[in-house]
Amino acid sequence: MPETPRYAVANELVAALRSPDAPLELRQFAARGLLPVERDDRMRALLAVLQDADSEVAASARRTLEAIPLDDISHFIDEGEPTESELDIVSRHSEDPFVLERVIRNRLTSDETLLRMASTVAGAPQEALIINQVRLLRQPELIDALLENPNLAIDGRRRLDELREEFFDKETRRREQARLRREEEEQRARDEAAGVVFADAASAEAAAAESGEGFLEGAAAEPGIEAVGLGEIYKRIAVMTVKEKVELAQQGTKEERRILIADMNRVVSLAVLRCESITNSEIEQICAMRHLHAEIYQEIAAKREWIKKPKIQHALVTNPAVPLNITLPMVKYLGMRELRNISRDRNLAEGIRTTARKILDEKRGG
Repeated sequence: MPETPRYAVANELVAALRSPDAPLELRQFAARGLLPVERDDRMRALLAVLQDADSEVAASARRTLEAIPLDDISHFIDEGEPTESELDIVSRHSEDPFVLERVIRNRLTSDETLLRMASTVAGAPQEALIINQVRLLRQPELIDALLENPNLAIDGRRRLDELREEFFDKETRRREQARLRREEEEQRARDEAAGVVFADAASAEAAAAESGEGFLEGAAAEPGIEAVGLGEIYKRIAVMTVKEKVELAQQGTKEERRILIADMNRVVSLAVLRCESITNSEIEQICAMRHLHAEIYQEIAAKREWIKKPKIQHALVTNPAVPLNITLPMVKYLGMRELRNISRDRNLAEGIRTTARKILDEKRGG
Protein backbone atom coordinates (compact mmCIF):
# COMPACT_ATOMS: atom_id res chain seq x y z
CA MET A 1 0.00 0.00 0.00
CA PRO A 2 1.58 3.35 -1.06
CA GLU A 3 2.63 5.75 1.67
CA THR A 4 0.57 8.94 2.07
CA PRO A 5 2.66 12.00 1.03
CA ARG A 6 3.87 14.14 3.96
CA TYR A 7 2.30 17.33 2.60
CA ALA A 8 -1.08 15.55 2.39
CA VAL A 9 -0.86 14.62 6.08
CA ALA A 10 0.12 18.20 6.95
CA ASN A 11 -2.81 19.62 4.96
CA GLU A 12 -5.22 17.25 6.69
CA LEU A 13 -3.83 18.30 10.07
CA VAL A 14 -4.21 22.00 9.29
CA ALA A 15 -7.73 21.43 8.00
CA ALA A 16 -8.54 19.57 11.23
CA LEU A 17 -7.15 22.42 13.33
CA ARG A 18 -9.27 24.98 11.49
CA SER A 19 -12.42 22.94 11.97
CA PRO A 20 -14.79 24.18 14.69
CA ASP A 21 -14.87 20.59 15.95
CA ALA A 22 -11.08 20.38 16.42
CA PRO A 23 -10.22 18.92 19.85
CA LEU A 24 -9.01 21.53 22.32
CA GLU A 25 -5.98 19.40 23.24
CA LEU A 26 -4.88 19.21 19.59
CA ARG A 27 -5.17 23.00 19.22
CA GLN A 28 -3.22 23.53 22.45
CA PHE A 29 -0.40 21.30 21.24
CA ALA A 30 -0.33 23.18 17.92
CA ALA A 31 -0.29 26.54 19.76
CA ARG A 32 2.70 25.44 21.85
CA GLY A 33 4.56 24.07 18.80
CA LEU A 34 4.60 20.54 20.23
CA LEU A 35 3.00 18.55 17.41
CA PRO A 36 5.27 15.66 16.24
CA VAL A 37 5.64 16.92 12.66
CA GLU A 38 8.42 18.56 10.66
CA ARG A 39 9.47 22.15 11.25
CA ASP A 40 7.51 23.76 8.41
CA ASP A 41 4.42 21.72 9.24
CA ARG A 42 4.61 22.84 12.88
CA MET A 43 4.67 26.41 11.60
CA ARG A 44 1.69 25.72 9.38
CA ALA A 45 -0.23 24.23 12.30
CA LEU A 46 0.74 27.16 14.54
CA LEU A 47 -0.58 29.68 12.01
CA ALA A 48 -3.84 27.73 11.88
CA VAL A 49 -4.52 28.48 15.55
CA LEU A 50 -3.18 32.04 15.81
CA GLN A 51 -6.72 33.33 15.50
CA ASP A 52 -8.35 30.51 17.45
CA ALA A 53 -11.72 31.18 19.04
CA ASP A 54 -10.27 30.16 22.40
CA SER A 55 -8.39 33.21 23.67
CA GLU A 56 -5.92 31.10 25.67
CA VAL A 57 -5.04 28.99 22.62
CA ALA A 58 -4.59 32.13 20.49
CA ALA A 59 -2.44 33.82 23.16
CA SER A 60 -0.29 30.70 23.52
CA ALA A 61 0.16 30.58 19.73
CA ARG A 62 1.29 34.23 19.66
CA ARG A 63 3.86 33.60 22.39
CA THR A 64 5.16 30.58 20.50
CA LEU A 65 5.47 32.57 17.27
CA GLU A 66 7.41 35.32 19.06
CA ALA A 67 9.88 32.73 20.38
CA ILE A 68 10.56 31.10 17.00
CA PRO A 69 13.98 32.04 15.52
CA LEU A 70 13.76 34.40 12.56
CA ASP A 71 15.68 31.94 10.37
CA ASP A 72 12.96 29.33 10.93
CA ILE A 73 10.21 31.76 9.98
CA SER A 74 12.18 32.86 6.92
CA HIS A 75 12.75 29.26 5.91
CA PHE A 76 9.02 28.65 6.03
CA ILE A 77 8.29 31.78 3.98
CA ASP A 78 10.94 30.99 1.36
CA GLU A 79 10.93 27.21 1.24
CA GLY A 80 7.80 25.96 3.03
CA GLU A 81 5.40 26.69 0.17
CA PRO A 82 3.09 28.83 2.30
CA THR A 83 -0.38 29.70 1.04
CA GLU A 84 -1.63 33.25 0.48
CA SER A 85 -3.61 32.94 3.69
CA GLU A 86 -0.58 31.80 5.72
CA LEU A 87 1.57 34.63 4.37
CA ASP A 88 -1.18 37.08 5.27
CA ILE A 89 -1.37 35.69 8.82
CA VAL A 90 2.41 36.00 9.25
CA SER A 91 2.29 39.62 8.06
CA ARG A 92 -0.46 40.42 10.55
CA HIS A 93 1.26 38.86 13.57
CA SER A 94 4.88 39.90 13.05
CA GLU A 95 6.42 43.34 13.36
CA ASP A 96 9.95 42.16 12.55
CA PRO A 97 11.26 44.01 9.45
CA PHE A 98 13.22 40.95 8.31
CA VAL A 99 10.11 38.75 8.34
CA LEU A 100 7.90 41.36 6.69
CA GLU A 101 10.48 41.87 3.95
CA ARG A 102 10.47 38.13 3.19
CA VAL A 103 6.66 38.17 2.98
CA ILE A 104 6.73 41.10 0.55
CA ARG A 105 9.35 39.44 -1.64
CA ASN A 106 7.43 36.16 -1.82
CA ARG A 107 5.71 35.77 -5.19
CA LEU A 108 2.77 33.99 -3.57
CA THR A 109 1.84 36.92 -1.34
CA SER A 110 -1.54 38.24 -2.47
CA ASP A 111 -2.07 41.75 -3.81
CA GLU A 112 -4.58 42.30 -1.00
CA THR A 113 -1.93 41.55 1.64
CA LEU A 114 0.55 43.89 0.00
CA LEU A 115 -2.08 46.61 -0.29
CA ARG A 116 -2.73 46.41 3.44
CA MET A 117 0.99 46.48 4.27
CA ALA A 118 1.76 49.31 1.85
CA SER A 119 0.05 51.92 3.99
CA THR A 120 2.09 51.16 7.14
CA VAL A 121 5.43 49.44 6.42
CA ALA A 122 8.73 51.28 6.79
CA GLY A 123 12.43 50.59 6.28
CA ALA A 124 13.54 47.48 4.38
CA PRO A 125 9.99 46.08 3.86
CA GLN A 126 8.90 49.39 2.35
CA GLU A 127 11.96 49.41 0.10
CA ALA A 128 11.24 45.84 -1.05
CA LEU A 129 7.72 46.85 -2.04
CA ILE A 130 8.77 50.03 -3.84
CA ILE A 131 11.30 48.25 -6.07
CA ASN A 132 8.84 45.51 -7.02
CA GLN A 133 7.78 47.29 -10.21
CA VAL A 134 5.97 44.25 -11.58
CA ARG A 135 3.55 44.27 -8.64
CA LEU A 136 3.17 48.05 -8.67
CA LEU A 137 2.32 48.11 -12.37
CA ARG A 138 -0.11 45.24 -12.00
CA GLN A 139 -1.88 46.90 -9.07
CA PRO A 140 -1.51 50.71 -9.24
CA GLU A 141 -3.47 50.99 -5.98
CA LEU A 142 -0.24 49.93 -4.25
CA ILE A 143 1.41 53.14 -5.44
CA ASP A 144 -1.42 55.21 -4.00
CA ALA A 145 -1.26 53.31 -0.68
CA LEU A 146 2.50 53.81 -0.43
CA LEU A 147 2.20 57.52 -1.20
CA GLU A 148 -0.32 57.83 1.65
CA ASN A 149 1.99 55.98 4.05
CA PRO A 150 3.13 58.47 6.74
CA ASN A 151 6.40 56.54 7.04
CA LEU A 152 7.27 56.82 3.32
CA ALA A 153 10.92 57.77 2.81
CA ILE A 154 11.75 60.83 0.70
CA ASP A 155 13.67 58.76 -1.86
CA GLY A 156 10.80 56.26 -2.01
CA ARG A 157 8.31 59.03 -2.75
CA ARG A 158 10.56 60.30 -5.55
CA ARG A 159 10.79 56.87 -7.16
CA LEU A 160 7.05 56.29 -6.90
CA ASP A 161 6.35 59.69 -8.48
CA GLU A 162 8.76 58.79 -11.31
CA LEU A 163 7.07 55.43 -11.77
CA ARG A 164 3.59 56.93 -11.92
CA GLU A 165 4.73 59.65 -14.30
CA GLU A 166 6.50 57.21 -16.64
CA PHE A 167 3.94 54.42 -16.75
CA PHE A 168 0.59 56.06 -16.16
CA ASP A 169 0.72 59.80 -16.83
CA LYS A 170 2.92 59.53 -19.92
CA GLU A 171 1.05 56.46 -21.14
CA THR A 172 -2.22 58.41 -20.97
CA ARG A 173 -0.66 61.20 -23.03
CA ARG A 174 0.72 58.69 -25.55
CA ARG A 175 -2.69 57.10 -26.00
CA GLU A 176 -4.26 60.52 -26.52
CA GLN A 177 -1.63 61.40 -29.12
CA ALA A 178 -2.20 58.11 -30.90
CA ARG A 179 -5.96 58.75 -30.91
CA LEU A 180 -5.50 62.23 -32.38
CA ARG A 181 -3.14 60.89 -35.01
CA ARG A 182 -5.61 58.19 -36.04
CA GLU A 183 -8.35 60.78 -36.36
CA GLU A 184 -6.05 62.97 -38.43
CA GLU A 185 -5.11 60.13 -40.76
CA GLU A 186 -8.75 59.17 -41.16
CA GLN A 187 -9.57 62.78 -42.04
CA ARG A 188 -6.77 62.90 -44.60
CA ALA A 189 -8.03 59.67 -46.14
CA ARG A 190 -11.51 61.16 -46.45
CA ASP A 191 -10.08 64.35 -47.98
CA GLU A 192 -8.04 62.38 -50.52
CA ALA A 193 -11.07 60.31 -51.40
CA ALA A 194 -12.96 63.56 -52.02
CA GLY A 195 -10.20 64.87 -54.32
CA VAL A 196 -8.34 66.99 -51.80
CA VAL A 197 -4.73 65.87 -52.28
CA PHE A 198 -1.78 67.68 -50.78
CA ALA A 199 1.18 68.17 -53.07
CA ASP A 200 3.66 67.15 -50.42
CA ALA A 201 4.21 66.86 -46.69
CA ALA A 202 5.17 70.54 -46.38
CA SER A 203 1.95 71.81 -47.90
CA ALA A 204 -0.01 69.35 -45.78
CA GLU A 205 1.62 70.68 -42.64
CA ALA A 206 0.89 74.25 -43.70
CA ALA A 207 -2.75 73.43 -44.32
CA ALA A 208 -2.99 71.78 -40.94
CA ALA A 209 -1.47 74.83 -39.28
CA GLU A 210 -4.05 77.07 -40.95
CA SER A 211 -6.84 74.90 -39.64
CA GLY A 212 -5.34 74.90 -36.14
CA GLU A 213 -4.47 71.21 -36.19
CA GLY A 214 -0.96 70.00 -35.36
CA PHE A 215 0.85 66.93 -36.58
CA LEU A 216 1.89 64.44 -33.96
CA GLU A 217 4.84 62.15 -34.14
CA GLY A 218 3.90 58.59 -34.95
CA ALA A 219 4.61 55.86 -32.43
CA ALA A 220 7.50 53.60 -33.27
CA ALA A 221 6.52 50.24 -34.65
CA GLU A 222 6.42 47.58 -31.98
CA PRO A 223 9.81 45.86 -32.03
CA GLY A 224 10.13 42.11 -32.10
CA ILE A 225 12.20 40.13 -29.63
CA GLU A 226 14.28 38.08 -32.04
CA ALA A 227 17.99 38.29 -31.29
CA VAL A 228 19.65 39.07 -34.63
CA GLY A 229 22.96 40.32 -33.33
CA LEU A 230 23.95 42.59 -30.48
CA GLY A 231 23.87 45.70 -32.65
CA GLU A 232 20.33 45.02 -33.75
CA ILE A 233 19.27 44.39 -30.15
CA TYR A 234 20.68 47.77 -29.13
CA LYS A 235 18.80 49.48 -31.96
CA ARG A 236 15.56 47.75 -31.06
CA ILE A 237 15.79 48.58 -27.38
CA ALA A 238 16.72 52.20 -28.11
CA VAL A 239 13.27 52.95 -29.57
CA MET A 240 11.29 51.17 -26.83
CA THR A 241 9.23 52.92 -24.21
CA VAL A 242 10.00 52.26 -20.54
CA LYS A 243 6.96 50.00 -20.28
CA GLU A 244 8.13 47.92 -23.24
CA LYS A 245 11.61 47.64 -21.74
CA VAL A 246 10.19 46.40 -18.43
CA GLU A 247 8.15 43.78 -20.27
CA LEU A 248 11.24 42.74 -22.22
CA ALA A 249 13.23 42.49 -18.99
CA GLN A 250 10.70 39.90 -17.81
CA GLN A 251 10.42 37.91 -21.03
CA GLY A 252 13.55 38.59 -23.05
CA THR A 253 16.83 36.80 -23.63
CA LYS A 254 20.07 36.84 -21.68
CA GLU A 255 21.60 39.28 -24.18
CA GLU A 256 18.64 41.63 -23.87
CA ARG A 257 18.80 41.55 -20.07
CA ARG A 258 22.50 42.37 -20.20
CA ILE A 259 21.68 45.57 -22.09
CA LEU A 260 18.61 46.48 -20.04
CA ILE A 261 20.41 46.14 -16.69
CA ALA A 262 22.42 49.25 -17.61
CA ASP A 263 19.40 51.30 -18.68
CA MET A 264 19.40 54.87 -17.44
CA ASN A 265 15.95 54.36 -15.95
CA ARG A 266 16.30 52.37 -12.72
CA VAL A 267 12.77 51.03 -13.12
CA VAL A 268 14.01 49.10 -16.14
CA SER A 269 17.28 47.90 -14.65
CA LEU A 270 15.61 46.71 -11.44
CA ALA A 271 12.98 44.88 -13.50
CA VAL A 272 15.79 42.72 -14.91
CA LEU A 273 16.47 41.36 -11.41
CA ARG A 274 12.80 40.38 -11.12
CA CYS A 275 13.00 38.08 -14.15
CA GLU A 276 12.16 34.52 -13.10
CA SER A 277 14.54 32.99 -15.63
CA ILE A 278 17.62 35.02 -14.69
CA THR A 279 20.51 32.74 -13.68
CA ASN A 280 23.22 32.95 -11.02
CA SER A 281 25.76 33.22 -13.82
CA GLU A 282 24.03 36.34 -15.13
CA ILE A 283 23.92 37.83 -11.63
CA GLU A 284 27.65 37.19 -11.28
CA GLN A 285 28.27 39.05 -14.56
CA ILE A 286 26.07 41.93 -13.44
CA CYS A 287 28.01 42.17 -10.16
CA ALA A 288 31.21 42.66 -12.16
CA MET A 289 29.80 45.56 -14.21
CA ARG A 290 31.19 48.94 -13.14
CA HIS A 291 28.71 51.31 -14.77
CA LEU A 292 25.52 50.37 -12.95
CA HIS A 293 23.55 52.35 -10.40
CA ALA A 294 24.36 51.50 -6.77
CA GLU A 295 20.76 50.47 -6.25
CA ILE A 296 21.33 47.42 -8.47
CA TYR A 297 24.11 46.13 -6.21
CA GLN A 298 21.99 46.86 -3.13
CA GLU A 299 19.13 44.82 -4.54
CA ILE A 300 21.39 41.86 -5.32
CA ALA A 301 22.95 41.99 -1.85
CA ALA A 302 19.49 41.94 -0.27
CA LYS A 303 18.59 38.62 -1.87
CA ARG A 304 19.89 35.79 0.31
CA GLU A 305 19.95 33.11 -2.39
CA TRP A 306 22.28 35.27 -4.47
CA ILE A 307 24.51 36.78 -1.83
CA LYS A 308 25.39 33.36 -0.41
CA LYS A 309 27.08 32.35 -3.69
CA PRO A 310 30.91 32.65 -3.39
CA LYS A 311 31.34 33.78 -7.00
CA ILE A 312 28.80 36.56 -6.56
CA GLN A 313 30.48 37.66 -3.31
CA HIS A 314 33.86 37.76 -5.05
CA ALA A 315 32.45 39.69 -8.03
CA LEU A 316 30.98 42.34 -5.74
CA VAL A 317 34.05 42.72 -3.54
CA THR A 318 36.38 43.10 -6.54
CA ASN A 319 34.17 45.68 -8.24
CA PRO A 320 35.31 49.21 -7.25
CA ALA A 321 31.87 50.59 -8.15
CA VAL A 322 30.06 48.62 -5.43
CA PRO A 323 29.45 50.64 -2.23
CA LEU A 324 31.59 49.73 0.79
CA ASN A 325 28.58 49.03 2.98
CA ILE A 326 27.96 46.02 0.72
CA THR A 327 31.51 44.80 0.13
CA LEU A 328 33.19 45.20 3.52
CA PRO A 329 31.05 42.60 5.33
CA MET A 330 31.73 40.10 2.53
CA VAL A 331 35.52 40.18 2.67
CA LYS A 332 35.63 37.75 5.61
CA TYR A 333 33.97 35.04 3.51
CA LEU A 334 36.69 35.01 0.85
CA GLY A 335 39.48 32.44 0.59
CA MET A 336 43.19 32.97 1.21
CA ARG A 337 44.08 33.39 -2.46
CA GLU A 338 41.27 35.86 -3.06
CA LEU A 339 42.21 37.85 0.05
CA ARG A 340 45.82 38.02 -1.09
CA ASN A 341 44.82 39.31 -4.54
CA ILE A 342 42.40 41.86 -3.10
CA SER A 343 44.97 43.19 -0.62
CA ARG A 344 47.23 44.04 -3.58
CA ASP A 345 44.58 45.42 -5.94
CA ARG A 346 45.12 49.18 -6.15
CA ASN A 347 41.86 49.60 -8.05
CA LEU A 348 39.95 48.82 -4.87
CA ALA A 349 39.26 51.15 -1.97
CA GLU A 350 41.85 51.28 0.80
CA GLY A 351 39.24 50.07 3.29
CA ILE A 352 38.74 46.86 1.31
CA ARG A 353 42.47 46.22 0.94
CA THR A 354 43.14 46.90 4.62
CA THR A 355 40.33 44.60 5.71
CA ALA A 356 41.58 41.87 3.39
CA ARG A 357 45.12 42.16 4.82
CA LYS A 358 43.82 42.05 8.37
CA ILE A 359 41.71 38.93 7.77
CA LEU A 360 44.57 37.33 5.86
CA ASP A 361 46.94 37.90 8.79
CA GLU A 362 44.37 36.47 11.21
CA LYS A 363 43.93 33.35 9.11
CA ARG A 364 47.67 32.88 8.81
CA GLY A 365 48.12 33.34 12.53
CA GLY A 366 45.32 30.89 13.27
